[in-house]
Formats: sequence, structure tokens, C-alpha cells
Amino acid sequence: MPDYTQLKGVSNIANSMISTQVSDNVIEFFNWGLLEAGGYFNVNMPASGLYGGDKHKLRLVDDPNYTAGQVWEGYRSNWVWETGVAPSTQPIQISGVYVGGDFQPGTGVGTYAHHVDYPNGRVVFDTAIATTSTVSIEFSYKWVNVIKAEGIPWFREIQYNSQRVDSDHFLQTGSGDWSQLGQNRVQLPAIAVEVVPRRRFEPHELGSTRRAYTDVLLHVLAEEEYTASQLVDTVTLQEEKTLWMFDTNLLATQNKYPLNYRGELTTHALASGRYPDLVSDTADGGLRWKKMFIPTCVSQGLTMLNPNLYVGTVRMTTEVTGI
Repeated sequence: MPDYTQLKGVSNIANSMISTQVSDNVIEFFNWGLLEAGGYFNVNMPASGLYGGDKHKLRLVDDPNYTAGQVWEGYRSNWVWETGVAPSTQPIQISGVYVGGDFQPGTGVGTYAHHVDYPNGRVVFDTAIATTSTVSIEFSYKWVNVIKAEGIPWFREIQYNSQRVDSDHFLQTGSGDWSQLGQNRVQLPAIAVEVVPRRRFEPHELGSTRRAYTDVLLHVLAEEEYTASQLVDTVTLQEEKTLWMFDTNLLATQNKYPLNYRGELTTHALASGRYPDLVSDTADGGLRWKKMFIPTCVSQGLTMLNPNLYVGTVRMTTEVTGI
């Protein structure tokens, strides 16, 4: 077909385009960067809460998609699956779960066969176990949840006091602070990434190469002013940062997602599936795509919406070369 009949810059309308590529890369960059900076907590057994309760114990989940006794979750979601981070104390690599004090390996079969749902911080048994069971696990969770501000699920509820495992609500399966399913809760602190639907292009060099400028809003939510300020500062410090992007289209076509639809680790991911592996050169098996430069990061203020919620927004401009 002649060129004048074809869309410019679009080879397949099903492919991820600039907005999706920018959003996914910004999220993964901060997700990994916060881990590298020590933004995770290890929960060993036993681990008591500051005000009581047991952090290592899991609660029974009333999930309509499963039989009662199949799903058990921790007090915090977003469990760490990545390895090889910078801090000397590494995140805990989950190898199994304890039921009634007996260790049940993740590779086990039979009554206690299970898988780990890392994003939702859950253990899901293949078949239901007694709802009166005591289920415990050693795990690590990410301190900051970096998420998309829009998309599925369309309804999400902020959960306050998620550290209070001493609360009676933690053991309630149908009401209380943990009544929403894990995928519908946003535990704080969090950074919600929103791509602004506005873009401009500038020439980069003679020929067809262009630079695409996209604004991204990063909404910081925290229960304390200090934490919110720390995260706003962390984001704004990325001004004049240059990073490599990975190609989300290659990630899909080559099926190198580190987690599957059940939230468990896959065996076909790129190396360990970590962010550094994703942005490594294609010659080394990575999915490197374009270079991103962050020319500006402007804080737009910090507001106390209520005594337990501080919100700050940073407008980040991203520059992607070679579009």
C-alpha cells in the first residue's frame, strides 16, 4: 500500500503506544528504585505488631471466587518477589507456608498444595483447608505501593492503619478495615501514576527522529506528613534523570512477564524478571527500547485532606527520543 494511505507511526493498533509505554516504565522505575533504596520490610517468625498481634499470621479471606478456606492473606499486600537488591539484608524469598506450625513447601502436593499471589499478599490453597487453621508465613512487603491512578479495578478504597494487626478487624472476614478484597484496597503510602492526555513533539535531528514530551502526574498519598514529604522529595529529585525504557510490546509477544494471572512467579520470565533485566540490551536478552529523559519535576504542593491522609502531587515531564 502507498505510504499516503497508512497511519504514521502505527503498525498495529493493538500495540502499546507512547502513553502506555511511559506509564508502565515510570511505575517499574520507581517500584525498583524504592526497593533498591531499602523500601521493604522483612517479616520473620515470630513477628509481633507494635501494639500487639502477629504480623506473620495470615487471615482467612472471604473471596467469592474461591471456597472458604482456600485464600489466606497477610496484613500487608504487595509482597516482594524480586531478588538481588542493593541492601545487605535481602528480602525474604518465600519457599512455603506454615499450617498449624508445620511447614508446607511451595512445591508440595496434596492437601496443602498452594501458590503465592504476590501482588495481593495471599496464599491460595488448591483445595480448601479448615477455616479454623492457623496459617503463617515469612515474607517481605514493599513499603510504598506504586500503582496506576486509573484502570482496572475501577473501584479502589484507601485502607488506613494497615499496620495495626492488633485490630479486631484483621480477623473479621466479612467486615472491618480488611473487608475489601486485596485487589480493591490501596494501602498507604502509595504513589499513583497518571499520564496526562496531552503531548507535543519536537525535532531531534535531521530526518525522521522526534522527541515526544509527555506529562505524568505522580500523586503521593500517605498517612503522615513526614512520609508524604519524603516521597514528594524522592520524586522531584529525579529531575534531569536519564533512564532506559523496556518495550512493553516485546514483553507481551515474548511472554516474559515475571508474574502470571494468578500473581505467582513464572518460570519463563526474563532472568529474574527484575527491572534491570527488562531494560538490559536486546543483545543480552533484554527488552531495551527507547531512552527517557526527565527534564522537569515540579511539586504542586502538599495537602492534608483529613488528619489521616496527606496528598501531594508532582508533575513530571518525560522526553522520549526516537518516536
